[in-house]
Amino acid sequence: MMKLTGLIIVFILFLFLPSDTLSQFSSLEYLIEGKNSLDSGKFQKAEEYLTKSLPEFKEIGDYILLWRAKAYKNTKKYEEALSDLSEIIKHYPKSPVVKEARTEEIELAKLLNLPEVEQLYQSFVNEYPEELKIKFEYGVYLKKLGKIEKAKKIFKEIFITSSPFAEQAEKELSVEDITINDLIKKAKALNNAYQFKKAERYLKEALSMKNSQKSDILPLLGYSLFMQKRYSEAAEIFKHTGDYYWRARALLRAKDYETFEKEMADYMKSADQRISEVFVNYANIKRRAGKYEEAIKTLKMIINKYPSQKENAMWTLAWNYYLMEDYDEAKKILENLCSSYGKLKYLYWLEKVNEIKGVIPVKQYKVSFQQGDIYSYLLYMKGKISNIPEPASVNYQIILPRRVDILVRAGFKKEAIGELKALLKENSSLKNIPLISKILYELGDYSTSVRLISKIPDKFNFPELLYPQVYRDTVLNASRKININPYLLFAIMREESRFDSFAQSPAGAIGLMQLMPETAKKEGKKMGIVIKKDSEIFDPGKNILIGSFYLKNLIEEFGNPVMAVAAYNAGEKAVQAWLKENSYKDIDEFMEDIPYAETKVYVQRVFASYFEYLRINKALTQENILKTIKIKGGNS
Repeated sequence: MMKLTGLIIVFILFLFLPSDTLSQFSSLEYLIEGKNSLDSGKFQKAEEYLTKSLPEFKEIGDYILLWRAKAYKNTKKYEEALSDLSEIIKHYPKSPVVKEARTEEIELAKLLNLPEVEQLYQSFVNEYPEELKIKFEYGVYLKKLGKIEKAKKIFKEIFITSSPFAEQAEKELSVEDITINDLIKKAKALNNAYQFKKAERYLKEALSMKNSQKSDILPLLGYSLFMQKRYSEAAEIFKHTGDYYWRARALLRAKDYETFEKEMADYMKSADQRISEVFVNYANIKRRAGKYEEAIKTLKMIINKYPSQKENAMWTLAWNYYLMEDYDEAKKILENLCSSYGKLKYLYWLEKVNEIKGVIPVKQYKVSFQQGDIYSYLLYMKGKISNIPEPASVNYQIILPRRVDILVRAGFKKEAIGELKALLKENSSLKNIPLISKILYELGDYSTSVRLISKIPDKFNFPELLYPQVYRDTVLNASRKININPYLLFAIMREESRFDSFAQSPAGAIGLMQLMPETAKKEGKKMGIVIKKDSEIFDPGKNILIGSFYLKNLIEEFGNPVMAVAAYNAGEKAVQAWLKENSYKDIDEFMEDIPYAETKVYVQRVFASYFEYLRINKALTQENILKTIKIKGGNS
C-alpha cells in the first residue's frame, strides 16, 4: 500500500472499505500479484490472480481486463484476450487504457487472421491520427493486401511529419509519389521540430522540381538557414521574398550593418509593425559599439513612429542614458515609465539613479512585494520593500476517486498518474489544480505538478508545489561535496527541467540540470565519474553531481553566481565576450544588459526562483541577496 506522505485522505461515500477487511486485503494482494506476475512473465499465474481480483475491483476493471488480456495473449488464448479487450472498449470508453486496448485488439485480430483487421486499423488511425507507429503498420498491412494506392496515401501522411517513422515511410514511396506540396509540408514539420538541416534538404529538393512554388518554399528556406545561424544566406533569401522583417533581422545577425543602414528607409515604409523590434535591436547594437547618439536618434524615431514599441523604446532610451552616465535624462524617462506603467523594473532603476545622484526623491512610489519578480528582491535588498510575506502553509484534504485510490494503494504509480491526467482533461477547472498537482507530486511526477500549479493565479499560495525541493538528499550531498548553495541547484533544476529526470531538449541537453553530453563527459572525468553512454546522464545522482561541479567551476571562473548562471545557459565564450566588450560597475547592470534575450530571461528566472527558495526556507535576507549578486552601493 503506497503512503501519500503528509496527506489527509478522505474517501467519498463509495470509497469506504468493506466490513470484511481481510477479504479486501486478499483481493488487493491478488491484484498486485497478478500485475507483478504479468510483468515477470508468469502469465498463467497472472491470469489466475487477476481473475480473482476482478469482482472486487470492477471500478478499475479496464486495467485488470487489459492486463489479463495480455496474459491470455502470451498463453495463446487469443479468443479470451479479444473478449476482454472488447469489454474494455464497450464499457470503459473514456478509460486511459482504451488506446492500448485497441492496439492489442489489432494485434490479436492479425494473429487470428480476422476479416475486420483493416476496419480496426482504419478506425484506430481516425481516432488517434498522432499514433504514427500504428499508422505505419496499417500502411504495411494494406501493401501486403495489394491495396497499393491506399497504402501510399498512408505513407505520404506519415512522410510529411517529423516523426522517426517518416524515414521508414519515405522508403515505401517512389520519387514520383512525392509532390512539391508534400515536400513543403515536410519542411514545415521539420522546422517546427528544430530539424532545420533536414528541412533545408527537402526545400532544396522542392526548388529543383519543375514548376516549383518559390513563393511558398523560399520563406521556409530562409527561416531554416536563419535558425542554422547562416544569416548572410538567409538575408539573401529574404531579399528575394521581400520580407523586410526577416531580411533586417538576418542582416543584423550577420553583422552586415552597412547593408542594413542602406535599406533602413525601405524598412520604415513597411506596414509590418514587427520591424520596430528590429530597430530597437539595432539601437542596442549601436550603443554597444559606443555610438550612443546614433542609438538615441533611432530610439526617438521608434517612439514617434511605432506606438506599439513606445514602452520598450523608452526603456531602452533610459538605459542608454544610464550607461552614458547622463542620469538626469535617464531619471526623466524612468519617472515617466513608472507613472505610465508602474513596473518594478522601472522603479528599481529609478531608485538606483537617485542613489547614484545622492538624491532623496520628492515623489514616493508605493511598493509592494511581488513574488517571482526579480526586481522585488532587488528592491527589498535596497530597503525599498520592508514586508516580505511568510510562506503559505496549506493543509490538503484529498478526495481520491475510487479508481485512483485503488491504483495508489496497489502501488501502480504510473497508472495512477495516467488516470489523474485523464481526469484533468475531462475537468480542467482551476479549483481542482492544487489538489491534482499535490497528488502528482506525491506520486513523483514533479514536472507535471510544477507546470500544473504554475497555471493558476494564486500559485504562490502553494510554495511547496511551485518550488519543490525534490531529490533533496542528492542535492544536499552535492552541495556539501562541492561547496555550492543547494537552493541555487534547486533553482537551476526548476528552470532547466522542472525536475523531470528524463528531460531532453531539442539541442540534446539531458536530465535534471540539462547537461550537454560532451559537457557532462568532460566535467565528469575531472571528478572521476566516467560517462560511457549518454543514457547515464539521465541518472539523477550523476546529473546533479556533475551539473553542480560545472556550475561551481563557472562561479569560480567569473567570480559571482549571476555571470556563472548566464554562462551555464549561453556558454562561457559568450559571457567572456560580453565582459570584454562592456564595462559594468555593478552586477545588476550586467544582468540587465545581457544581449541574448533568452539568456537574460533565464538568468532572471533562476534568481527569482533562488530567492523564493531562500524565502520558503526562511533564509531570505537583504544580506543574503547582496552576497549572492554582489551589488555595490545602497545598503551594501
